[in-house]
Amino acid sequence: MGANSDRLLFPRPRRYRAVLWAAALALWPGLLLAGGAEEPPVRFDDASSLVNFERVSLPRDGDGLGGAAWLDYDADGFLDLFLTNGKMRPNGLFRNDGHGGFVDVSASAGIQNGRGNSGVVAADFDNDGFTDLFVTGDGGTIGLASSPVMLYHNNRDGTFTDITSASGIVSPPSGISSAVADVDNDGFLDLFIAAPGSLSLQVQHANHLFRNNGDLTFTDISAAAGVNTAVGAFAALFTDYNRDGFVDLVVGNGNDIRLAPTPIELFRNNGDLTFTDVATTAGLAGGGLWMGFGPADYDNDGDVDLFVTNFGGNVFPHALYRNNGDGTYTSVGTTAGVAPFPFAWGCAFKDFDNDGNADLYFAGALPVIDTNPGVLLFNNGDGTFANLTASSPVDLRGMFPSGVASGDYDRNGFEDIVIVREPYGVDQSGRPVLLRNRGNANHWVTIRLIGTVSNRDAIGAQVWITAGGRTQFKEVYAGSSFASTDSPWLTFGLGATASIDRVRVRWPLGTEEEFRNIPAERVAMLVEGTSGDVSVGDCDGDGAVTVADLVQGVAIALGNAALDSCPIFDADGNGSVDVSDIVQAVLMALTED
Repeated sequence: MGANSDRLLFPRPRRYRAVLWAAALALWPGLLLAGGAEEPPVRFDDASSLVNFERVSLPRDGDGLGGAAWLDYDADGFLDLFLTNGKMRPNGLFRNDGHGGFVDVSASAGIQNGRGNSGVVAADFDNDGFTDLFVTGDGGTIGLASSPVMLYHNNRDGTFTDITSASGIVSPPSGISSAVADVDNDGFLDLFIAAPGSLSLQVQHANHLFRNNGDLTFTDISAAAGVNTAVGAFAALFTDYNRDGFVDLVVGNGNDIRLAPTPIELFRNNGDLTFTDVATTAGLAGGGLWMGFGPADYDNDGDVDLFVTNFGGNVFPHALYRNNGDGTYTSVGTTAGVAPFPFAWGCAFKDFDNDGNADLYFAGALPVIDTNPGVLLFNNGDGTFANLTASSPVDLRGMFPSGVASGDYDRNGFEDIVIVREPYGVDQSGRPVLLRNRGNANHWVTIRLIGTVSNRDAIGAQVWITAGGRTQFKEVYAGSSFASTDSPWLTFGLGATASIDRVRVRWPLGTEEEFRNIPAERVAMLVEGTSGDVSVGDCDGDGAVTVADLVQGVAIALGNAALDSCPIFDADGNGSVDVSDIVQAVLMALTED
């Protein structure tokens, strides 16, 4: 095909023959895309030019489906961005420069590989304080051959090492999405790989669950755990839905080789490394073509509800399952106004305007179905959502987007969104779409958790924040949406409330702690085992800023100690400790001593 093979305009139609049938059924109800004339509570800017990256997968027998991850790979307090790429194309890692831009460090980091990757989950598998990367292969779902999965260990010096062979992780023949959590409460993160199966080869593949042995090796416990089902899994999410202290697994299926509607599976963790599928009794077993998960407590009643993307339209509408708090869910997508939209893969269920209510963004397409512009719905606070899609700066119709991930990369306190896309048809760009959230006057706080007994990333932790007489609830995840990883840092919108009463944390291993005196408008790191009053600059946790704290703060500023050893010393919230922070700490010490 020559030098222009990576710019193939129309991939062979046989790749997507399995979805052509559904296109005829997709009778979109007017799409509801125009939205209303209402002014949106917050606006996004198109900041895509900040990320110089081109994803190309289809011409190399890939699926065209990709993922993104927000992570702080260099532990400097700013979110960096990882993007997967197709076969014979380099993955991308973009370091946040701390000033609103990114630096391409893909080559020097050692993560490019060129073998072809689709999904990504970012997590600290060895609890050393630096985030590792697990990426799935490309091409096994619709293409004929999948490339291998890869586990990258973070070397703590800006580089990664491929440790897949030594890790014991053997991928199913297909796999796109993955998720991690500590399923056995031993303090180490375990790995689940969702296997969609192959439409081209007409075979289903079993999902895999790998137990972390604590030494960067893993043991396959899929069959013994009872989660090795094979019904076309596209999405996976770990959440403790019944609050029993053991994280449960939700699997979204949408790739049955017989083209049949598939179920959502809810595997209850029995606490002994086995799981039981309770989806039917929980109310999640309806058939559909499920693509991606968006977890959030959208009704602020203290438990995690689930938004799930679907084929869309009247035939297979998107779903919103309200958690009833008793181990069951109620489907409320239609009444909430989130169901009758076009096909989508990834989603972000986050409080974009920081009013204390979770909003929705979802996008996705297939080459034969490209009618989703990127749907933006704002939570009205009464169980319904307002469609303000028209306020989005980028219309994705005519594009081929898939993975969606959210995180506050510019640290203005408002969630930004990245959307992965593939060149196809009229749109010949594989550049990701980056939507920068401008923010508004609402207050916020971002909670970054550091586990000491629990896993270092505190994946699976539950957080309640009370401010202005209102309590909000969130969980920490690694792997959700579709083939992507949101920021593990939890941003809480406070609305007009400028002060925080308290933060309660239930750590993954079950210990509960309460933190107080946390200032708004900053990223606050809370360390397991240090409950009580949080004072800016109080390194030793004695409730006051003293000379001893200043000495440690100076050492941090000079680069001779880790910021984690004094997690709240960053007084101005810019991600580093500098002279201005020391000056503020001195003033506090003079006042308090």
